[in-house]
Amino acid sequence: MKIKQILSSLILVVLLAVTTNLYASSFEAFNDNYKISSEEIAIPSKDVAKCWSIVYGESNRPVKVTLKQTKNGDEYIVRSGYFEVKYVNGAKGFGVREVRGADQKVPTDLNYKVLNSVSLNSQKVISGSKVADDQVLEMIASFLPELINDEFKTILN
Repeated sequence: MKIKQILSSLILVVLLAVTTNLYASSFEAFNDNYKISSEEIAIPSKDVAKCWSIVYGESNRPVKVTLKQTKNGDEYIVRSGYFEVKYVNGAKGFGVREVRGADQKVPTDLNYKVLNSVSLNSQKVISGSKVADDQVLEMIASFLPELINDEFKTILN
């Protein structure tokens, strides 16, 4: 009787492991499936030095990234119609911050619904030193999907 219980438990554990592995492998990671493209600046200003779009998968809703150069470092404002954050790259390192003040365009309550506050806090310091300019956009595209709450992931694709 005890052998049947152990055998049944072992079979159940194996089935659970196989099912979990199949389930996990059926999802495509966002950070492996994106395209970054440079965009022309529509209205030149002192606040926007460069502009890009990031498209995840086959989406027709790109995420816009604008570079604002400040005395504290480069601010990459990442925005869609549903959320906005900024990644700061400077002498104190590279990490995410909330968009505030005049730069804020998305309503605060919507932004808080879409963004995951735990992930936002964990990405405040991604690197303790400045990241090379040619790596910043790749890092933003890779880390951004982690900031979006699961129920809003479809915004990206």
